[in-house]
Amino acid sequence: RSAPRRWPSRAPSMEGSDGTPDDDLLPVRRRADAEEEEEEDDADIGQQDIEALLGIVDEILGRHTDNARKRHAFEQLCVALRPQRLSESVRRVFVGEAMARGVVSAAVKLIELGVMDLACAASNFLGDFAFNSDAGARAVLEVFDRIAACFQHIFRTLALEHLPLLDAAILLCVNIAATCPSGHSKLVPLVRPVCLQIIQHPGVSDKLRGNTILLLANLSMTVGSELRELRVADVLLNFVTERRLDSRASWFSVAESFIIFLHGSTPCREIDVLMASDVIAAYCVPIMERTLRGEAFRGMYPHLLYSARLFQVLAQSRPYAERLAANPEVAPLLMRASSSRERPTRVDSDL
Repeated sequence: RSAPRRWPSRAPSMEGSDGTPDDDLLPVRRRADAEEEEEEDDADIGQQDIEALLGIVDEILGRHTDNARKRHAFEQLCVALRPQRLSESVRRVFVGEAMARGVVSAAVKLIELGVMDLACAASNFLGDFAFNSDAGARAVLEVFDRIAACFQHIFRTLALEHLPLLDAAILLCVNIAATCPSGHSKLVPLVRPVCLQIIQHPGVSDKLRGNTILLLANLSMTVGSELRELRVADVLLNFVTERRLDSRASWFSVAESFIIFLHGSTPCREIDVLMASDVIAAYCVPIMERTLRGEAFRGMYPHLLYSARLFQVLAQSRPYAERLAANPEVAPLLMRASSSRERPTRVDSDL
């Protein structure tokens, strides 16, 4: 990938007929010309990125590409699709072009082969493909029934030998849930049996546990009643309380969001416990600040909608609304949020 060309900060002088510098002959570049030139350079680089990524897609689609090479190609795409590496505009074009070539269907077919490493790579790709892309997430959601059929066995009972594939599958569900609330009803039956097992199992990685909690927080936006029946909030409340004693675990969970979304609209024991731990200053304010800056929070990129909902839910209860009003950072922060365009989300906590 070539670097953008940059004009020199000062143009070289040219001499007039008498040998002295002639200002009228200086090739002075207007600001508008400079901006147009840089935009053209950026467009050229963006097109190069798209062509390079589509070349990898073509390799995956190739009839003579073996599975090992396809797995490697998916891994290359996952790295390239990270928000730090690819602009939103380039990503949008790539998603459209890749969908037209059939990459989503190809990834699902490879998952259906049942080869662990290949299924993990293809699932991770679909998760990154769906991240912060309505079109990408909808395309994956359309074929999700086929994906779910392949994942039924790993979601039924937690087995340590299935953890790599479970990790990839949960991440895929996280990004679909964040972008397509209409698909929540498809996700809940699949993930319901294993969520509590993941959260409570000591052999599960912090990353998988954190992604599972993030998935639950996303789902609680629309299917809170079903999640209340699982009594996940009780487990997560203990988890939050215990985690405060472990500095290593401070980054991998948005358990507070899940508890607030489910219970924050009325006074209750769960929210009282969070308030006693200063959840507004320690959690609600920081997550909104990171959202407005477009930065990661505990390993994921929150939507403004999700962060604002924390304040909206708590404000429905007078005691909690008073706690919000008493925090001097809340009102200015919400004023900033009300005038801010929504920031993109990496729901994925993998970046």
